[in-house]
Amino acid sequence: MNPLSRSFLIALRVAATVGLAVAIAACGQSSVPSPSFDASASPERSPSHPPVASIDPSPRPSAPTGTSATAAEVTRLLAVVNADPTDGNSQRDLGLALVQRVRETADPSLYAPALAAFEAAHKITPDDAEVLVGIAAIQLGKHQFAAALATAEQAIALSPSLVTAHAAKFDALIELGRYDAATDAAGVMFALRSDLTTLARVSYLAELKGELPAALITMRGAAASPGLAPENTAFAQALLGNLLVYSGDPAGAEAAYEAALALVPTHAPSLAGQARLAVGAGRLDDAMTLFQLASDVVPLPEYVIGLGDAQTAAGRTSDAARSYALARAEVQLFKAAGVVVDVDLALLEADHGDPATALADAQAGYAATPTIRAADALAWALHRLGRDSEAKKRSDEALRLGSIDPILRYHAGAIEAALGDAKAARRNLEMALRTDPGFSASGVAEARRLLATLE
Repeated sequence: MNPLSRSFLIALRVAATVGLAVAIAACGQSSVPSPSFDASASPERSPSHPPVASIDPSPRPSAPTGTSATAAEVTRLLAVVNADPTDGNSQRDLGLALVQRVRETADPSLYAPALAAFEAAHKITPDDAEVLVGIAAIQLGKHQFAAALATAEQAIALSPSLVTAHAAKFDALIELGRYDAATDAAGVMFALRSDLTTLARVSYLAELKGELPAALITMRGAAASPGLAPENTAFAQALLGNLLVYSGDPAGAEAAYEAALALVPTHAPSLAGQARLAVGAGRLDDAMTLFQLASDVVPLPEYVIGLGDAQTAAGRTSDAARSYALARAEVQLFKAAGVVVDVDLALLEADHGDPATALADAQAGYAATPTIRAADALAWALHRLGRDSEAKKRSDEALRLGSIDPILRYHAGAIEAALGDAKAARRNLEMALRTDPGFSASGVAEARRLLATLE
């Protein structure tokens, strides 16, 4: 299965909002719009502020490595804040650049130095709303959604027209399962500005509700936003490609992924998208190669699980077992960095571990964030334990918005098949396969097996 795609990409989506503009613009690419990061708009620093300890880069050698403009900017800003720890703007910009670096590397260890930079900046310039948005981004990335909501609202109180603050509020509401409030927040956010930040979120809200045409239109607009840095455009193209798969246009999806890879040749989300296309076309060798490439670039559990599923479908059970073990280790690394991973662990355990442990994790995750995905994880854990009547209630809850997510539909169909409701099971299983015939190599195989038994 491939259950972690949305949960572990929250941090990546949030980083697009707050990190990239300052990281790239400071490197001299003036085509990137960054009105939110105009230093002249920041409050004056009082000379009475005591020095704030600078961030020592030596314990974190991974932070400035690589060839990206963001990595170079992290290195530059580390030197600036070490030379003058009272430079609140540079402390803030260092935090933003590190958040963007999380997007590029999926390295959760970067949250700690990013938070240290933001906290230093907040002491120096307590009225800088962008600092609070940066802190909210870290809280979102660590799945501390209630805290993120409170921080985002503080930022909005300081700067009511700051779009990124409203975007952080929207993200928090979505991940808390407060979808009506998120819809209202989206309206306020979108009224302020129409660009990648707002369009991508409006698209995601439409996707959650199963409104695919609206999701496609707004994501096309996001991908076409002018003046973006290559990595941001590539990420929007990858999301567009995923929606084109859902719309039954694999050729269009392939073109979107290729456009992203033309901008960023090692763009992991696009490589993973191509891997799922290969699964859907029955090209398992290609899928394994592409998933391996994606996981080599960005070690997200999603990609390693996709690799394991393809290996399972290809009969390479020993290789698959190693991939699933690696994915579990990666999830634990996120947990060690302070990321709340209950729902993610529940799905991983339900598919490849202990269903009883999966249920405990799912219950904890649902209690904290009663989202449709948490409800789905709880349903799947109950199904794995044979408690299908209870599972059906949670599965219905997971589909209450009308989502066409193939994972949710596959889970619903499997539960309905176990309960003997052949008509409902067939409808959901066929929808899963029609929406994305490559959503998971092992899941696709199981969905087809279940359909055959229903026939």
